[in-house]
Amino acid sequence: MTFLLETRHLTKHYRLPRAGLWQAGAVIKAVTDLDLAIAPGKSLGLVGESGSGKSTLARLILGLEAPDSGSVHFQGVDIHKAEKAVMRKLRRDMQMVFQDPYGSLDPRQTVERIVAEPLAALGKDKNGVAPRDAVIAALNSVGLRDSDLVKYPHEFSGGQRQRIAIARALVTKPKLIVADEPLSALDVSVQAQVLNLMRDLQQNFGITYLFISHDLAVVEHLCDEVAVIQHGTIVERGNPQDLFANPHHAYTRELVNSVPKMDGFGRKSLSSN
Repeated sequence: MTFLLETRHLTKHYRLPRAGLWQAGAVIKAVTDLDLAIAPGKSLGLVGESGSGKSTLARLILGLEAPDSGSVHFQGVDIHKAEKAVMRKLRRDMQMVFQDPYGSLDPRQTVERIVAEPLAALGKDKNGVAPRDAVIAALNSVGLRDSDLVKYPHEFSGGQRQRIAIARALVTKPKLIVADEPLSALDVSVQAQVLNLMRDLQQNFGITYLFISHDLAVVEHLCDEVAVIQHGTIVERGNPQDLFANPHHAYTRELVNSVPKMDGFGRKSLSSN
């Protein structure tokens, strides 16, 4: 099988400052010997408690941090060894949606400038499409209007802001979107709307998702596969419905058993604390 994204023996450790003059700083093993692969057009949910290594893995995959060892292959290219010109082209095809729709949008910028930011960072428009046309197309694809171009983030609800953030990720027509807890700051009813939007976008544009979440119901609804991460290592992986119904690893069972009873919306969420 050909994979869009593949990590091989990926490792990233951090050394904390010295505890004393004669004591070495402790080592945080954020990611250790981690193998992961996602086929084109598929969704992989990454589940684990806070501090399990999810966000570090996301930064390594996007090339925002360099690994201590191992590799990240995107479209067959080892991104941490690629030449700058090659990596610049690859960056068009990988984007990120952040957790906080309030903090991730610059309140001083109009929606047009926010959504066009990836195009500006990459230096020019894509496929001969003028930046404004690309911005309008991205906004329309998430259910926003042309008239929203001149507005500012404070004029929108939390759900609408996250749609703007998704439009910003879509504007370069990426193949991969890394979504780091993109729903956790939203109300439950709004979460469902944004989740359905992301699923529709995947079907319409063939997007591949790495979806980081503590919400088992979200992962089960959106993702083709789920990987459970503990101490920077994948301990179990499989179909979400099968894995949550019959977890084999002790840590997965602990996560599933820690989920409170479903509420009126049928949600199953791990604690994010």
